[in-house]
Amino acid sequence: MADDNEDDESVTSITEDVLLEKAKKFEELLLEFTSDAVLLALPDWSAGKPNGDFGQILPGNPKQLNSAARVQAGFAAVCTQLEGALDKLQGVTKSGSINLRSVKEILGDTAGDAVDVTEMWEILGMIQRDAQQSGGSAPSPEK
Repeated sequence: MADDNEDDESVTSITEDVLLEKAKKFEELLLEFTSDAVLLALPDWSAGKPNGDFGQILPGNPKQLNSAARVQAGFAAVCTQLEGALDKLQGVTKSGSINLRSVKEILGDTAGDAVDVTEMWEILGMIQRDAQQSGGSAPSPEK
């Protein structure tokens, strides 16, 4: 939402409702991470134990097919990398949700019903910092 102040400068503010809606989207994404069958299988695949129907796409008998072991090891390595990337994404998502939901605590009572662009950059900086420090675990908002 854009407002004009007394000096005829354009001021952009973001209401708390908008931030809460974005926090809700982060939470929906987190739910997808923790309920998707393929993503839940990644730890097994990373350990070289593909399971379920997806395990059938890999050659299974290295004694009969020499390249099977290389394919299986490569698949496990890709799954390990994907697990790491998803862990970082989950950290950002958790941090974003927590920080957006606690805007009033972060900015204090002076924030009113909306935040301006500078305050939003502060929030985004906190999300990024908390996500890097948390390594996928939930950060605690600053007060």
